[in-house]
Amino acid sequence: IKITDFKNHEIFSIIKIPPSIPFIIRCDGRNFRKLCEKIGFKKPFDKNFARLMVKVAKEVFRSGFNPTLAYILSDEINYLFLKESIFNRRIEKILSIIPSIISSRMSLEIYKKYKREESISFDARVIIISKEKIIEYLIWRQMEAWRNHINAYALHALLRNGLKPSQAAKKLYKMKAEKLHDLVLEKLKINLAKTPSWQRRGIIVKWKLKVKKGRNPITGEEVQVTRRVLDEDWNPPLFTTDEGREYIKNIIWNIEKELRKRYMS
Repeated sequence: IKITDFKNHEIFSIIKIPPSIPFIIRCDGRNFRKLCEKIGFKKPFDKNFARLMVKVAKEVFRSGFNPTLAYILSDEINYLFLKESIFNRRIEKILSIIPSIISSRMSLEIYKKYKREESISFDARVIIISKEKIIEYLIWRQMEAWRNHINAYALHALLRNGLKPSQAAKKLYKMKAEKLHDLVLEKLKINLAKTPSWQRRGIIVKWKLKVKKGRNPITGEEVQVTRRVLDEDWNPPLFTTDEGREYIKNIIWNIEKELRKRYMS
């Protein structure tokens, strides 16, 4: 019997991200509202949940991938890659392995911290982007972080005042940001411009160069050694500002400088 070579049926395996083009992998948690309710995270925001998201986001940096940065908002992680070549840039591989890494890490962390066995999953999509559009993309996601922030507080305010979820959603439908801000101030006595920065602007995870003192094992001389460490920024600037644009450019520049050193050495 002649057996079909089913490799020919793997129709998506040949699709690759073009070489040297930056790309973003955006991962979103699936059914995380129910998960947060089960575990009992505080509403509308819980720093313990945010810490979990940062921890699982870091796992990709340590699993053979080399993101330039990760931008986290709510249950969403955006990984920026400049010149990643892992798996020969096969989309099928990248889009299956990255969400698998963070899903498994999240499940393990939930069990370790809360002793709950939960099946946790993230979906993922790829965004191919020019270098010139990277800042614009991050501005777009940071604007989403702000929208999510004001909507979450407004919904929480109405639910605390006795409305059912469906009633609250109907009341908030198409309500302008200014009205949402006023509603939260009236019901919760919270000024949305004064909430913790990470709730409004998101969190950045990036590589940072750290100089340490050490000793040459052969000569015994004291030497300075540069190491890469993962850095968390819970107070990033607004990316629409000059400060914010320079902030992102500096992250990209530092990574590019390091890549050039690697290729030249």
